[in-house]
Formats: sequence, C-alpha cells, structure tokens
Amino acid sequence: MKLSFISSTAIQNAMRQTIRQAQNEMTSASTEATTGVYADIGVALGSSTSLSVNLTREVSRIDSILSSNSIANQRMTSSQTALSDMGTQAQKLMDQLVALRGNTDGSSVALTQSTATSTLSSVIASANTMVNGEYLFAGTNTDVQPMTDNSAATNTAIQNALTSYMAAQTPPVASASDLTGDQMKDFITTKVEPMFTSDSGWASWSSASDQNMTSRISNSEVVETSTNSNASGMRYLALATSVTNALMGTTPALGSDALNAVTDQAISYARQAVDGLNSQASQLGLSQSRLSDANTTLNAQKTILNTSVGDLTGVDPYEASTKVNSLETQLETAYTIVSKIQQLSLVNYL
Repeated sequence: MKLSFISSTAIQNAMRQTIRQAQNEMTSASTEATTGVYADIGVALGSSTSLSVNLTREVSRIDSILSSNSIANQRMTSSQTALSDMGTQAQKLMDQLVALRGNTDGSSVALTQSTATSTLSSVIASANTMVNGEYLFAGTNTDVQPMTDNSAATNTAIQNALTSYMAAQTPPVASASDLTGDQMKDFITTKVEPMFTSDSGWASWSSASDQNMTSRISNSEVVETSTNSNASGMRYLALATSVTNALMGTTPALGSDALNAVTDQAISYARQAVDGLNSQASQLGLSQSRLSDANTTLNAQKTILNTSVGDLTGVDPYEASTKVNSLETQLETAYTIVSKIQQLSLVNYL
C-alpha cells in the first residue's frame, strides 16, 4: 500500500479560497436581504437589464415632475392666500364707501380716507409677498418687487389734473365746491381712470411682467401657475383708493352732489377690484385642480412602474436571509478548520 502526503499549507490555502468566495457571496446575499433587490442587477437580469434601466429612469422623471408640481402648488396656494386678503380689504373699503354715500360729514369722510390708505398699504404688502425667494405677483420677473406705493405722486397728479379740468370748463369752474356731480364723474372717467387702466400710467405702480409663470405638470399639460399685479383687480383697487384720497379731501370741500359722484365711482371701482381679484383666484384654482389631477395620474403611473421594477429586480427576502445564515455557518466551519490546521505541528508529536 502506497501512502500519499498532502501539505497542510495546501489545505490551508484551499480553505482560504473557500472563505474568500463565501465572504463575497455573503456580502451580496446581505445586500439582497436588506434592500430586497439583486446585488448585481446586470448579472442577474442579463439582457433584461436595459428594461430595468428604462423603467427606473421613467420613475425618476415622474419624481422630478412631482417635485416641480409641489413647488408650483406652494406658489399658487400662497398666491390664493394673498388674493383672499386683498379681496377682504377691497370689500371692507367698499362697505365703508357704501356707508358714506349721501353723508358729507367731515369725520365720516376722514374715516373713509383712512380706510382707503390702510387698504392700499395692505394690498401692496400682499402683492409683494415672496415665497422661496420669488415674488408671487411679478409674473416672470420673479426677482423684481412687483408693486410700488405711488399714491403720493398720483394724488398730486390727480389734484393738478382737477385744477386744469376746472379751468377748461365753459364757463371755468372757480372752486371745487362748485363742481357738479356730472362734471366730477366726467373728470374721473376721462382723466383719472386712464392713469391706472393704461399700461403707461400703471407702469409707475407695477414692475411686474404681464406673462405669468408656467409649469409642465404632466407629460402633455402645461398650465399657468402664477398671476401678476398688472391684472385688473389690483389696478381698480389702487384706483378706488386714489380717487377716495385725492378727491374727497379737496379744499374747499366738494359739494354733496360732487362728493356723491366721487363715492359712487369709488364704489364702482372697488366692486370691479373685488371681481378682478376673484377672477385671478379662480384662474389659479383651475390650475390647482388640474395639477391635483395630474399628480393623481402620475402617482398611479409611478406605482405601476415601481411594481414592474420590483418584479424584475426583486428577490425573495426569506430566501436571501436563509442564504446569509447558510453562508455564516460555512464561514464559521471554514474558520474552525483553518484554525485547527494552523495548530498542527510536529513538535506536538515529538
């Protein structure tokens, strides 16, 4: 009988190779047990890898749109809040003007003027609201403050225009107290109103762009997601406050007929302001509704895509955990054997 000898070093090296391979497999198995997907998708899927990449890229694109939609929705929600505040202020002014109708008492007139001043300040503050470093009512000029309080210069211009208007009448009107209601109405509609309704006149109040922000909310939908201070609501509200402050406090005081004409025009402008602000809010509301519907559709698509990706790349977590436990046992056994071999020595048998 012939005996063959095997070097303990050869056995030890073979076990080291086994341990190295088991460690690599255990790393992959642990990753799969933790993440629930293949550790190396390319190796696992082969030619189907491109499909997985395409599906994952589509999910990322949907996530990008959803993130953009979230920012757009925040912008519109904040704009709605500001428009609601403006509408409330416009309604308060209109209520005060209605209460003044037919009343020539100085204190009542002063209270109405004070309300107009407060209303204008509040509206300008709301119009200059910023969110995420962008002005909400600047249109596409998001880095430019949209509204400037130009009331002092405007009121002076209105009073100067009234003086010229009175001098141009036939016969000329010597005093503001002599103006009739028809004359005052004619002056407001032909001289004052264009200061706010024309773009050249409104430019001293607003630096906003007429073009609103737009956002792609889905693959095929692009909607306006902002508004601007050039809309009729803010113009007519500024007009109502300016008419009130510039013409109700003339010296000498207006006659009752002319004062009622001023009040009636201011009420009309305040009402148009409320309607204009409501229209702006309605347009944003429509965009918000479309954005909400788009988000619902996108989330449904994302769920379907994630399910498809999971079917392609997903692993059985129970199987992966079992494999990890099995490899742990193999490694422990291999470590034990290597340790025993390292302890072999002829010295122990001499």
